[in-house]
Amino acid sequence: MKRLNGVDAMLLYSETPEIHMHTLKIGVLDIANVEGGYSFELFRDTAYPRLYALGPLRYQLVEIPFKFHHPMWQQNPDIDLDYHVRQVHVPNPGGRRELDGVISEVASTPLDRSRPLWQMYVAEGLAGHRVAVIHKVHHVLADGVASANMMAKAISSAEPTAQGNIGTTSVENQLLRAAARDHVRQIRRLPKLVAETAAGVSRVRQQSRQRGAHPDLARQFAPPQTFINHVVTPGRRFATAPLALADVKEASKHLGVTLNDMVLAMAAGALRELLLRYDGSADSPLLAGVPISFNTSPDRLTGNEFS
Repeated sequence: MKRLNGVDAMLLYSETPEIHMHTLKIGVLDIANVEGGYSFELFRDTAYPRLYALGPLRYQLVEIPFKFHHPMWQQNPDIDLDYHVRQVHVPNPGGRRELDGVISEVASTPLDRSRPLWQMYVAEGLAGHRVAVIHKVHHVLADGVASANMMAKAISSAEPTAQGNIGTTSVENQLLRAAARDHVRQIRRLPKLVAETAAGVSRVRQQSRQRGAHPDLARQFAPPQTFINHVVTPGRRFATAPLALADVKEASKHLGVTLNDMVLAMAAGALRELLLRYDGSADSPLLAGVPISFNTSPDRLTGNEFS
């Protein structure tokens, strides 16, 4: 078994009925030349051995009695792949907007914590002999890089090999003893942790003072009120727009910036347009969190490694 670390646990505890903590990875597959013709049964028969071989897709949360510590992962050998892999249909005419609607519905429902925290939807009915694979994974299990790696391995033509296995569940008293041992280890680290926390608080205060003195930066704990600041519902709306990667690469090369810089610039520009449309102005700087992965290994299948 494996205990959640602080970051993973935070992503679990942050979830509410209105704020889902899953992410989506979407791939569109060309099925025009599938030997013998495509069917959902063929997809299922091809994907199931690969999905089962991916150990993290069989991880299941185990709560510690009395919430004495963060939950742990256990390996579920009896995973019901018929529950996790689902067939859905894209309405006619099967274009991008219709697929966006299907993805919106998938994004609007939380994952069941009594099961391994992922689902895979196979969206059929796309125009042009295509199907979309929508991989829905809870952030406590995997960040964007890890979940994308899992999806790539699940639909790969390579033969599956077992990866990421951990132990099965323990009885209640064993869970409590393990939690106590972990707490003792953390107590030993307490002096170092207090020093690191104090240094971190000092840095935050210093950065806050620096931001407050700069007219073009939002104050760290006082962002402006906008139309975005409201109570959300569980529903989600997903929308896409086509953009040629070659054009973005050419523009980034011309400007001497990275693709990440281009994505941030486009997101900031789109947000500015929304503020102008709904608030009538975009004069005050905003605060935004932009997570960046620091471990992009194609072999990583679980965990959260971003800053």
